[in-house]
Amino acid sequence: FTGLPGLGAEGLAGAHVWAMAPKRTASDAAMATPSPTAKRLRQTPPKMPAAGALSSSTKELLALIKQLCVAHPAVRDDVRAFTPNLPIDKMLTEIQKVVGQVDKKLPYDKYGKGNVDIYAYNRVRSFISNVSKLVMAHLKTVEKSGQADKIKDFVEGCRGSMDKLHEFQDPSHNATKNRLQAALAKAGGKVGAVFTGGEGDASDESDTELDCFP
Repeated sequence: FTGLPGLGAEGLAGAHVWAMAPKRTASDAAMATPSPTAKRLRQTPPKMPAAGALSSSTKELLALIKQLCVAHPAVRDDVRAFTPNLPIDKMLTEIQKVVGQVDKKLPYDKYGKGNVDIYAYNRVRSFISNVSKLVMAHLKTVEKSGQADKIKDFVEGCRGSMDKLHEFQDPSHNATKNRLQAALAKAGGKVGAVFTGGEGDASDESDTELDCFP
């Protein structure tokens, strides 16, 4: 290093230390921490389709699930194990509200006769229809689920509301209430639910909408 121009005493000492340092071997390089740029990039999983793309009819969604089960047999067990969540408490609350509307819409009982005549019936006829439609829609949904415990909870939960549904002097004006009770009793009987009341024929009640205007 003596022949290098511009190096003082300190420069010569540093150069001497650098020259005497051990050289790195190939094994030393292999054991060194790899550079961050050498890490393998993670593959980004494919994104889920937009919610708008899934807004299909029930028939189309069922067809899609069937195709997936055929193409990917591993998902069949997941599909079989799927149990729809039925908001029974919410359903019963909705029924209680529409039953309560019947009482609210009855005329003022000035003479304390109980609002059992045809005038009172005509005042709340449409509201009784709303009760029937809602109860039967929820009953159909619960029965289609095939969940015996949910059916039992729903049927037994409806009993109080059906008992509170206003009755009239003319038996024909109580036909809707009787048919609802019969439909619930029939559905409950299949799963061991306790439900009393109902004098109507419920042979087709669980599959068809009730005629609410006897």
